[in-house]
Amino acid sequence: MASDKTNRTMMITRALGWVAVVLSVVILLVFGAIRLADMTRDPPPNDAFGVRYVQHPWVALLHIVPGLLFLTLAPLQFVARIRQRRIGFHRGLGRVLATCAAISGLFALVVNFFFPAFGGISTQAATVFFGAIFLFSIAKAIFHIRRKEVNLHREWMIRTFALAMGVASIRVFIALFTILSDLGLEQVFGTSFWLGFGTNMLAAEVWINMTRRSGQLVSGGS
Repeated sequence: MASDKTNRTMMITRALGWVAVVLSVVILLVFGAIRLADMTRDPPPNDAFGVRYVQHPWVALLHIVPGLLFLTLAPLQFVARIRQRRIGFHRGLGRVLATCAAISGLFALVVNFFFPAFGGISTQAATVFFGAIFLFSIAKAIFHIRRKEVNLHREWMIRTFALAMGVASIRVFIALFTILSDLGLEQVFGTSFWLGFGTNMLAAEVWINMTRRSGQLVSGGS
């Protein structure tokens, strides 16, 4: 009975996790498309947030495009059937995604210093803090898979992906704050950064501990 209940809990949690992933990808694709469209508008946007992307287009593109590729394709890496039946595809895609993640993460830090501050020191501190953790996580994931430590590779990729999805969670918190309070976008931006990334980091650690195994990867998905 206890085992059945545990399995049921795992199935529900996994299903909810995939729903959250799909919604996050949709949110990020929409916002990414808006940012890219802003860069081609004539006249360009004059709001404090959008104008930054027009002022530094190449920096923005090198952050946004690899980031969207990573966020859109990375979920395939967590599908057990693909890993088991198409290991060559899994490895090849993994190399591409690791490169995209590294480029996007590095340019997130560049953006933080190139673009005019939006949300104040809180936003800048959160970007540096979580950006450094993101780059460390992808480096650890690569390190462990090169040593054929598959379980540790899995755990660090979950952390990496969760942090990347944090960009969508930030938008959710921004929406909640602006709907439920009289605060403006710039006032809630920094707090939303900390809550968005922090929530996803916590969710990643909970999932890792729920599914941690000493042997092979958990079947049915990561």
